[in-house]
Amino acid sequence: MRQTTDSISSAATSSETAVSYAGSTDKRSVSLSGVLPEARFFSGRDIACDEYLDDLKDAPEGDWQGKLIVYRIGKVDPMLVVAAAMARGAAGILTEQVLPCPLPQCIVPDVEHALGKLDAALLHRPDRKLLTVGVVGSAGKTTTSLLVSTVLRGAGIRVAYQNDLGECDGVVQVTPETRRNGGSPLIRWIGEAVDADSQAAIIELSEDHLRRGDYDAIEFDVLIMTGTTSNQDDFGPAALSCAIEQLTRDGIVIVSADDKVGARLVADAGVRTITYGLRGAADVSGKIIDQSDHITTSLITYDDTTLAMETALCGSAMAANHLAAIAFGLLIDRPLTVVVEALGVVRELPGRNQRLTHEQAADVVLDVARTPVQVAAALRAARSMRGSGKLWCVLAIDADHDALQLTQFGRLMERFADHAIVTSSHDAKPSFLKRSHDVLDGVQKCAAFRLVADQNRAIDWAMQEAGDLDTVLVLGGVSARSARQQRTDLETLANKIETASREHSNPRPAFRVVG
Repeated sequence: MRQTTDSISSAATSSETAVSYAGSTDKRSVSLSGVLPEARFFSGRDIACDEYLDDLKDAPEGDWQGKLIVYRIGKVDPMLVVAAAMARGAAGILTEQVLPCPLPQCIVPDVEHALGKLDAALLHRPDRKLLTVGVVGSAGKTTTSLLVSTVLRGAGIRVAYQNDLGECDGVVQVTPETRRNGGSPLIRWIGEAVDADSQAAIIELSEDHLRRGDYDAIEFDVLIMTGTTSNQDDFGPAALSCAIEQLTRDGIVIVSADDKVGARLVADAGVRTITYGLRGAADVSGKIIDQSDHITTSLITYDDTTLAMETALCGSAMAANHLAAIAFGLLIDRPLTVVVEALGVVRELPGRNQRLTHEQAADVVLDVARTPVQVAAALRAARSMRGSGKLWCVLAIDADHDALQLTQFGRLMERFADHAIVTSSHDAKPSFLKRSHDVLDGVQKCAAFRLVADQNRAIDWAMQEAGDLDTVLVLGGVSARSARQQRTDLETLANKIETASREHSNPRPAFRVVG
């Protein structure tokens, strides 16, 4: 582990990566042939630029010497771009097609991908100026990224992070309207983190954007795999394989030993690995020994040391996320006792197995679960913590769910919940009847399911019918469009649940016998 730690530490403090430059001595310019080797050039063999102009409406006055003009097909009249570039003396044009223009042109397969690499060069590779950690997987990415951030802050390291709940450059925390899924926006954010003196950046990676190559301008020092890796039924590569391609030469992958597919992909890639697991042999292993009173107690083992850890983030999926964060903590040479103590302080994460309690009413667990893997994890955790009461599940289906996912939702709800209510997000209401039938296709006893199109009414009915010893699990119904919208939806749901809890509270007896 010491050799691993030294290589990761050096990655966090290394000097900027060398980039090809050309142009005058008084102003350094990036050579596009060095940054974009796949590009083809017309009216010249190369273009040297010190800046690019993405929107002519925001272009500065005066000449554009040394500036690259970006043209996107179909966005504006190409003749206007050509005329402005020639009139102001631009260095050249970046585009996906050749334009009738004597100016040097750089032709690339994808302008957005090219701009990501260009920004990385212009900012002198900000991803190499700090420790860059990518979190990828089917479930638990947001939780794991926040737990890893906690470990780093506990070590006195200023950390930047970006995930579904928001972003922080190391100083300012925000919930933006849009997500920076790779390319120029993400590179610029990493540059902002460097300017804020952050020493590490934790980035939650989208599997779809990984497959599209949107992170190609970034190299990762550490990759953390969460959830499970499915066998690919389509013809595209696994997201984990795409992420491994962005790993630095001395990079490390932290992967679950319980995820056989993911572990095999990492082994086949021949990269250095640290494993964690709940069910078998691993570098960092855990075993849940008790789940009661909304607390999970686990035994954590590394080397010849075993420690007990208590956390309010309950369930086996959360336990696996903790193990991944502990493995990372050990990787940066933090003592096991210190890492476990730091993670035990985290009591709640918005929309991640978030428990909302109210005296004399059923406990409510709120989770943003959107996929069958996430729904299964949330149901298992809620059932293990329900005590002597029953488990009510209120699941909101979304317009993006396909028929197979909906069928799997029905199967999971019937298996784990005592009472199941199917409802709908706002966008899916027009097609709720058809989609609810897809859910029922996975159910053996359809009469046991209740269909309520309006999510507020579904929650209200469940709270009214549930006993004070029961647990109501509210799944979905939260937008994934942006961190701000997700936070807003979570707050709205929490307020609705609080109101319903007050309205439907039941007086509890002075003494209660739990059988």
